[in-house]
Amino acid sequence: MITLNIQKKKNIIMKSLEFIEILKNSKNSVFTFSQLARILGKKEEYAKVFISRLVEKELLRLERNKYTLKGTNPFLVASNVIFPSYISFISAYSYYNLTTQLPRIFFVVSLKQKKSISFDSNLIQFVKFKRFRFFGFKREILEGKFVFVAEVEKAILDSLYLPKYCPISETFFAMKNAKLNLEKLFKYAKEMKSLAVIKRLGYLLEISGRDASEIKTSFKNYTLLNPDLPKKGEKNEKWKLIINEVIE
Repeated sequence: MITLNIQKKKNIIMKSLEFIEILKNSKNSVFTFSQLARILGKKEEYAKVFISRLVEKELLRLERNKYTLKGTNPFLVASNVIFPSYISFISAYSYYNLTTQLPRIFFVVSLKQKKSISFDSNLIQFVKFKRFRFFGFKREILEGKFVFVAEVEKAILDSLYLPKYCPISETFFAMKNAKLNLEKLFKYAKEMKSLAVIKRLGYLLEISGRDASEIKTSFKNYTLLNPDLPKKGEKNEKWKLIINEVIE
C-alpha cells in the first residue's frame, strides 16, 4: 500500500510538471478553468482537484476563474486578462524602452470597468475607454506568447488624454526618443476627438522641434497642460495652454 501511495504521488508530480510545461509552451498566458480542463483532458471534478493543488502550491492563479503561471511576464498577463484590451500609457513606454522608469503598475485600456489585480508584486490597473477611442494597438509576440500593446503614437495620445496615468514629462521624453510616424500621429490625434489632446500634442511637438501645423486649429479657452496639477504657470498663447508642469 505504501509503495502504491508513493507511486501515485510520483505520477501526480509528473503530471503537474508536464501540465505546467504545456502552459509554458502555449501562446496564451492567461487561461480560464474551462481552457485548463481541456488542456488537461480530464473530467471537470478531476480538473478542479488537480488545478486547486497547483493553486495551493502558488504555481498557478490570478483571480477568480483566471489563471496564469507564477513568474509570467507581467506585460503578458496584463494585456490578456480582458479581451479586447491593450497596454498603454507609461507601461507602453516601458515596453518600447522609451522611459527610464521601472513602473510597478501596468496600465491596460479596456472597454469595460474592472478592479485592479495584484500579480507578482505588481499591480494591473484597467482604464475604461469609450469605443471610439479604443484603437491604435497591435498584437505582438513576447517570449513566445501574445501581448497586446498600443502603438507608440497611440500610447502618446492616450497619455496626453489622461495625464494622471503618465506624467507629461515622460510623454515628452518618449516623443523625443521615438521614431514617430507623424502622419499616423496626426490622424490618431484627430480621431481622439479631444481639443485638450490636440493642444498638448501640438505644444510638445513644437518644443521638440517638430512641425505641428497639420493639427493647428482655433482655440477659445485655456487648458491645463496637466489637469492633475495646480492651475498656475505661464500661458502659451498659440496652443491656449497653461504650462503647469516642468517638462525638462
